[in-house]
Amino acid sequence: MPVELDLPDPEDVWAEACALAMLSVSTPGWGATVRDDGVRTDDVGNGWHGMSWVSGGRALLYGYDVDYSETRFHVPPIDLLAGGPGWLPWEWLAEMMRQEFIVQYVYWWDGTAWARTDYPDGLNDGGGGALGRDDQVELSFLETAPAESAFEDLIRAARARAVDRDAVGALLRHLDPESFDITATAPGDAEAVLAVAERAGLTPGSVRPELPAGRGEPAGRRANLIDDLAGQWDLYEKSFMDDGVPSHLCWSKPS
Repeated sequence: MPVELDLPDPEDVWAEACALAMLSVSTPGWGATVRDDGVRTDDVGNGWHGMSWVSGGRALLYGYDVDYSETRFHVPPIDLLAGGPGWLPWEWLAEMMRQEFIVQYVYWWDGTAWARTDYPDGLNDGGGGALGRDDQVELSFLETAPAESAFEDLIRAARARAVDRDAVGALLRHLDPESFDITATAPGDAEAVLAVAERAGLTPGSVRPELPAGRGEPAGRRANLIDDLAGQWDLYEKSFMDDGVPSHLCWSKPS
C-alpha cells in the first residue's frame, strides 16, 4: 500500500527549485537546471533530485542521495513504483530510470497529498525535502543581506508565477560574479535568467513543462531495480560472470 508523506506543497517546491536555477544559470552543473521534463538540482557530487509536473495538477519527485539513500541496497529489491496510481507517466518513468541508472525514490502528488510505495520500517530513501532550497549553493552567490532579500523576493515572485525584469534586476544588482565561490562559465545576465523563468512557466503568460498522464500500469511491466548492468560485464567483478549479478543490481521479472 502507498504511504502518505508530509512534504511541502509542490508549488512551493517548484518555485524554490526554479529560483535556484535562475540564481545558478551562469554555473551549469552547480545549482539547478530547468529542463523540458521538469527541474533538476545537483546535490554537489552527492546525487541529484528532480521534479516534474503531470497533467491534471499532479506531480512527481525523484532522484537519489549517495550518502543517505538505503533503498538501493535493500534485499529483496524494492519496486519504487509498486502501488502507484494509474495516472503515473509509466513509460516516461521507465525510460528515465533506465537512463539515470540510479534512482532511489519516486514520490507522487495526486493534487491533495504526496505518497510513495511502502518500504520496510526505518529505511531511508534520501528524498524528503532534498529538492528546493540549497544553502550551500545559495551561499556561493548571496554574500550580502540585500542579495539574500532579493532572492527571497524572487522566490515569492516565482510562487506567484510573476517573475519579471524588475524582480530579476533587483537580484542581479546585488550579485558580483567576481566574488562567487564558483567560476561562472555561462551568461548570467537578465536575459539568461528570464529565459529560465519563462521555461519554468514562472513569467506572466508562460507555460511550465508538463508530462502527459499515464493510462494505467502497463501489462507485464518490468520494474527497474536500480542498476541495469546488461552488456557492461567488463566493468564489474569477475564473480558476476561466475556467480551471477547480485539480486539488488538486476531487473525484476514481469509484474
